[in-house]
Amino acid sequence: MLTFPPPVERAWDRLRPDPVGLVLGSVFFVLALTPSLIPRDILFQGVACGLCAATGYLVGVWLSWNWRTWVSKVVQILWEASGRSLPSWVPRWRRRVEITLSVIVVLGLNAILLQAVHWQQQVASLTDYRAYTPAQYLLVFPVGFSIWMALVMVGRGFLHLEAWLKRHLPQRLPLPVRSVSSWIIVLVLVFTLVNQAIPGIIIRGAESAFSVRNSADPPSTPRPTAAERSGSPESLVAWESLGAYGKRFVGRGLNAQGLEKVTSRPASEPIRVYAGLESAGSDQARAALVVEELKRTGAASRSAIMIAPTTGTGWVDPVAALSLEVLYDGDTAIAAAQYSYLPSGVQFIADTDKARASGKALVTAVVAWWKTLPEGDRPRLLLYGESMGVLAGEAAFDSLADVLDSVDGVLWAGPPNSSRLWQDLVTRRDPGTGEVDPTYSAGLTVRFAQDQEDMEAFAGDTTWGDHRILYIQHASDPVVWWSPRLIRQTPDWLREQPGKDRSPTMRWMPYITFFQVSADLPRAMNVPAGHGHRYGAEILDGLALISHDSSFTPERVAQARQELERALATQPSDD
Repeated sequence: MLTFPPPVERAWDRLRPDPVGLVLGSVFFVLALTPSLIPRDILFQGVACGLCAATGYLVGVWLSWNWRTWVSKVVQILWEASGRSLPSWVPRWRRRVEITLSVIVVLGLNAILLQAVHWQQQVASLTDYRAYTPAQYLLVFPVGFSIWMALVMVGRGFLHLEAWLKRHLPQRLPLPVRSVSSWIIVLVLVFTLVNQAIPGIIIRGAESAFSVRNSADPPSTPRPTAAERSGSPESLVAWESLGAYGKRFVGRGLNAQGLEKVTSRPASEPIRVYAGLESAGSDQARAALVVEELKRTGAASRSAIMIAPTTGTGWVDPVAALSLEVLYDGDTAIAAAQYSYLPSGVQFIADTDKARASGKALVTAVVAWWKTLPEGDRPRLLLYGESMGVLAGEAAFDSLADVLDSVDGVLWAGPPNSSRLWQDLVTRRDPGTGEVDPTYSAGLTVRFAQDQEDMEAFAGDTTWGDHRILYIQHASDPVVWWSPRLIRQTPDWLREQPGKDRSPTMRWMPYITFFQVSADLPRAMNVPAGHGHRYGAEILDGLALISHDSSFTPERVAQARQELERALATQPSDD
């Protein structure tokens, strides 16, 4: 039998990982290496592996506890009833077997990491992303193993707390009562930490950091002088109240002369109006201020008005804004209002209702004003949203019919899985169509596209009505597909054939897939445009479609893409 130095055996006795937990944790570690939606770097792959391994270890510990508590006794009774006796382990042998098993597990994990490189290279090729070398990917092991062991130590800390409580609760209480009470206290503590304390710390830290950034003046962003911009000397909105991303929105972009330079066509001065958090004291007041700005700038005489509920920080995608202005040669107005200065991911944890309330106020106010204009002589009203902007925009409507009665066209890109209207439409999709690429009511009003190719197929389709809703959703976008239901339920999109840029080897596994897609979320924007949560110039194609303008032919849209590329090249890189 293999022997180990006494210090190793003494250290093992102190640490003593559960053997079943070690095996199941290792299996979960390996399964976490399988492909998901986008390529994961070393850190986030390690996080996914560590979380999955800790979950597997917990399952193993639970199975071991059941074995020790009652299963082994039942087996012993049944075994002895057959006239035989169970063999007993010699403690020294058991320790050596456990240490040997652990060494095998560690070596095995490193060997399987080499296969994981192949899986990640496959995902990288589908998303046009760079792949790691085998030597680089071996660094996943120390990251994942450290997180795994750290979580095991935290779990042991809670077990020690439970034992301490059981010893120090009033001794007059029966042992079962003390045991149950101590477990209840520990579980309440864990629940409070996970659901309130830790998110609260994250949110307060983000508020402290991003409130400073929100009040800072962004570089390369002078105060606008054109009356068509909020924050200008003629504006009703003070420049200082716009916030960092509001200043970017109104202080950047192209004026009429800049548009003419990139398109070689005459252009109007684009209208951009915005209300920051400090511009007014409530969502309704900010929405009213935006409407007053639309009136002041003469938006009623433009060809198109686009309502653009912002993401968490107050950001309006410059690609979307410039796309509309390039398509319409600046004869446009874009309206937006800030509801937060937190990044979308943090705002999603903190309070999605805030985004919905702001979006409802903004859309309702602009639509109400727009409907007062002469029906045959008013601009085309469009609604655009991306990520949290989808949640904000759809909150203004009770149903699909309400959307169609309120605006002429809607473009929603990368809708979060919790989007109410999106969920309803996808759930009620036409039979035989998938969740990744659904068809709703034969595409008469609502359509879904995975990429530019899908949208090009929609061009010139006369069966699509005058009022249009278009969702763009990449098969590789974790924002679209992440849901808590991934923990225990196979989603339709993983039962179906994979979309255009999702690995066909991705499979649903309880808990593991949830952790994998969760680890994909922070990197959703760190892939080339056209994949993950980066929609890029696909927004231009989408806006051309929902505008339902006969002049936006495939040739005109292709030309506009080139013009958009030139327009974006003039903008600061930090936008």
